[in-house]
Amino acid sequence: MSKFSASDAAFSGFRLVRENLKTVAIWAAAMTVLSVISNALAIQFFGGQLEAFISYLQDNTNPDPDEFVRLSSALSPLMLWSLPYSLALNGIIFAALNRLVLRHHEDRAAYLRLGAAELRQAAVWLLVSLVLMGVLFVGSALSGFMAGLGGGAGAFLALLFIIGAVCATIYLAVRLSFASAVTFDTGKITLFRSLPETKGMFWPLLGAYLLAGVMSVIVVLLIWTIVSAIGLIASGDFAATGRMMRADTSSLRAYFTPAGIVQALFSGLITVLTTLIVFGPAPTIYRELKAREAGAEGNGGW
Repeated sequence: MSKFSASDAAFSGFRLVRENLKTVAIWAAAMTVLSVISNALAIQFFGGQLEAFISYLQDNTNPDPDEFVRLSSALSPLMLWSLPYSLALNGIIFAALNRLVLRHHEDRAAYLRLGAAELRQAAVWLLVSLVLMGVLFVGSALSGFMAGLGGGAGAFLALLFIIGAVCATIYLAVRLSFASAVTFDTGKITLFRSLPETKGMFWPLLGAYLLAGVMSVIVVLLIWTIVSAIGLIASGDFAATGRMMRADTSSLRAYFTPAGIVQALFSGLITVLTTLIVFGPAPTIYRELKAREAGAEGNGGW
């Protein structure tokens, strides 16, 4: 495949936002509704445990491992319920994103669907997550084993293994970054078969993704700065502004306050924007490279 401009690719998410404002608005509204519903259910059944866990993390820079495990174990049912919800939501979001980029003409219902394509997206994201977590787990286990040997050599080998695991995870994440687009394009769940699509492009892809990630952080900070400024002007109270950044999850009554509603509204928008900015480059690069390859073949090119 032909090379591409990493800087241009990094800003492709911004172009998607600018060229599809109506779609972005619909997605943000849908994410806001889902966020409010899921948060309300979580607070209704696990509000006290959730608030205790969040407060403990905020109030303790060095959490006690035993207390951390005790508080997190109380949220185990919530985590188990969140897994299928997150998979389904990721399937819908990434199928819509790929449809927006790869099949722009299929704009019915703002590219949102619920069918086989969404199930395949959920499956491929689960597989990618398992592979990356597996690499980290193996690296951490080997690092712990080496550290257990003791001595300077053991500590050095432990450090090498953990650094190697992180580097291998980053490498695989970049090389598998087309898995979602290829799965959507071919209609078949594709994981390692997407590796040839990214062959020889690791560094340009990494540069594009890192730049997109930095830009997404800037966008999030900018949005929350604006929200904080509005809250400060409206209330004149720094504490009130802080409450807008994190709503009270101890009960539904405490959550459904102006602070909680503002947080939910902007959380939906931020989720959509960061998804487009961070994950938009991969299908965009894939589409452009495939188009160039097809054009070269059609013209008898090299």
